[in-house]
Amino acid sequence: MKVFLTIVSIILLYADLSVYGQSTLSYKESFKELHTVLANREVYFQKKNKYIAEVKYKLEHNNDPIQQFDAGRALFNEYYDLQVDSALYYSEVMLSIAESSLSYDKYKRDEAILCVARTYAYTGMYKECEELLKKELVYSSSLPGHVKQLYFLVNLELNKSLADHVSIERELNKIREGIIVNLDSLIVCSERDPIWHSIYLGNKLKLIGKYDEALSVLFESFNKLTTADREMAHVAFYLGDIYRKKGDSEQEKLYLSISATSDFKHAVKEYISLWKLGIILYDEGDIDVAYRFIEISLQDAMYTGAYRWIRQITQVLPNIYEAYNTKIIQQRNAIFGGFLIISLLLVGIVWQYRKLKKNKKELAQINKDLKIVNKELNSVSEILHLSNAELQIMNSQLIFLNNELMSASLLKETYLTKFIDLCSDYIDKFDDYRRGFKRLFKIGNIDRLGKELNSRAFIEVEYKEFILNFDETFLKLYPNFVFEFNNLFPDDERQEVKKNELLTTELRIYALMVLGITDSNKIARFLRCSITTVYTYRSKIKNRSFYPDSFEDKIRELKQEQYFSIV
Repeated sequence: MKVFLTIVSIILLYADLSVYGQSTLSYKESFKELHTVLANREVYFQKKNKYIAEVKYKLEHNNDPIQQFDAGRALFNEYYDLQVDSALYYSEVMLSIAESSLSYDKYKRDEAILCVARTYAYTGMYKECEELLKKELVYSSSLPGHVKQLYFLVNLELNKSLADHVSIERELNKIREGIIVNLDSLIVCSERDPIWHSIYLGNKLKLIGKYDEALSVLFESFNKLTTADREMAHVAFYLGDIYRKKGDSEQEKLYLSISATSDFKHAVKEYISLWKLGIILYDEGDIDVAYRFIEISLQDAMYTGAYRWIRQITQVLPNIYEAYNTKIIQQRNAIFGGFLIISLLLVGIVWQYRKLKKNKKELAQINKDLKIVNKELNSVSEILHLSNAELQIMNSQLIFLNNELMSASLLKETYLTKFIDLCSDYIDKFDDYRRGFKRLFKIGNIDRLGKELNSRAFIEVEYKEFILNFDETFLKLYPNFVFEFNNLFPDDERQEVKKNELLTTELRIYALMVLGITDSNKIARFLRCSITTVYTYRSKIKNRSFYPDSFEDKIRELKQEQYFSIV
């Protein structure tokens, strides 16, 4: 029996090691999820603000000091990783409530002081933080569990912040000893919370160089969490940091992307994982994504007031900006070369146009000769000229639309090919149309010719084909357009594209705006409808969206995000 138990123990040990030794998680899948979450970060941010507004209402409309204190604590926790100034404000609100209404509850006052001290450590006010911890609050074993844990957490964060500013080895070793002492205390205090217990224990094992043991401890919690859990951001970050120390950059990227996904799902703006991942991608040569991650991280760090992270981000920022600008210059040079090619193509189109114009003159001469034979051909000739003019207008609209598209977005090879093919097709169709008329003239079938020229069927068919070509070309350039557009609306207001359509009329209006065509007159000409109809569509769509007052600004932002999916 003992032998059996020993064998089972060995099997379980190796099974546990395999959990973190051979992870089946895919960096590609986690990276894809991260991009999706980043695209919807505004939605998560609004959800968090809605919750904050509800808690503020409870604080302002409640006379019970205990419930007021609890609401202040909730607001402090929400703002701590969102906006440090507001976190400091609500920690002071907690202190005011504790001193005025809850003076009999010393521990509430101690908790509020610790919250104030924590914001001081966060913003670099280290001296003020130390004074609060030494003068205003003396540690006692009688402190409630959550206050005791907060006490050691503040001390730990203060020591970690001080370590970033100390270069003398003797002082640094002293600070490291303080970090380990506070971690030991947190390990004891958090025994009833298995997730945070494993985080503190794994952190200590990492500091003393026991990486495999740290991984084993952290993976016990990792396997219980998803990115919807706030603790996942912390667990995954420490896993990534351990793999960094082990020299495994692929696993480091995997867990940093999972950590960043969890951060953004909870709408925090004080984080490390995203910009750490951006630096790795920059080192690997993925300049575009690295630039985007660093830019988002810097904006959020400035928003929250995380000056510690701002300082670290700005150290790597110049190199990434320089590399990104170099790439932009290279792309501009490539675009310039494309314009040269287009110029040559336009010369060919002009030559074809002149040839077409010469054929029109020949057709006009034939009409003049036929006038002598039959006076009725005068009206037929006028109808013919009118039809030719409509074809010229449609061809000019096509050239105008392509010029607008070329000035509003990066030129793509597929777009140029489509443009040339359409021009060539319309020239051929027009020539066939002309030859058909010429044939009818020669055989003297005037009635048939009049019916053909009075019919608009040809124009309608060509316009439907033109709209189909526009939809296909636009969706090739902006494949995520419909998805990103619908993210600006509640679920019940999203655009549903019919089975036999690529874009709806509403989607085409804003597709043209993405391409830089914002004039309602031009949009109405393109869609062959009245300008009133265009105004009506634009007004209704804005009012149904999340952003009725800034909807078209969001469309411009949508164009920038679509840029990343194109390049």
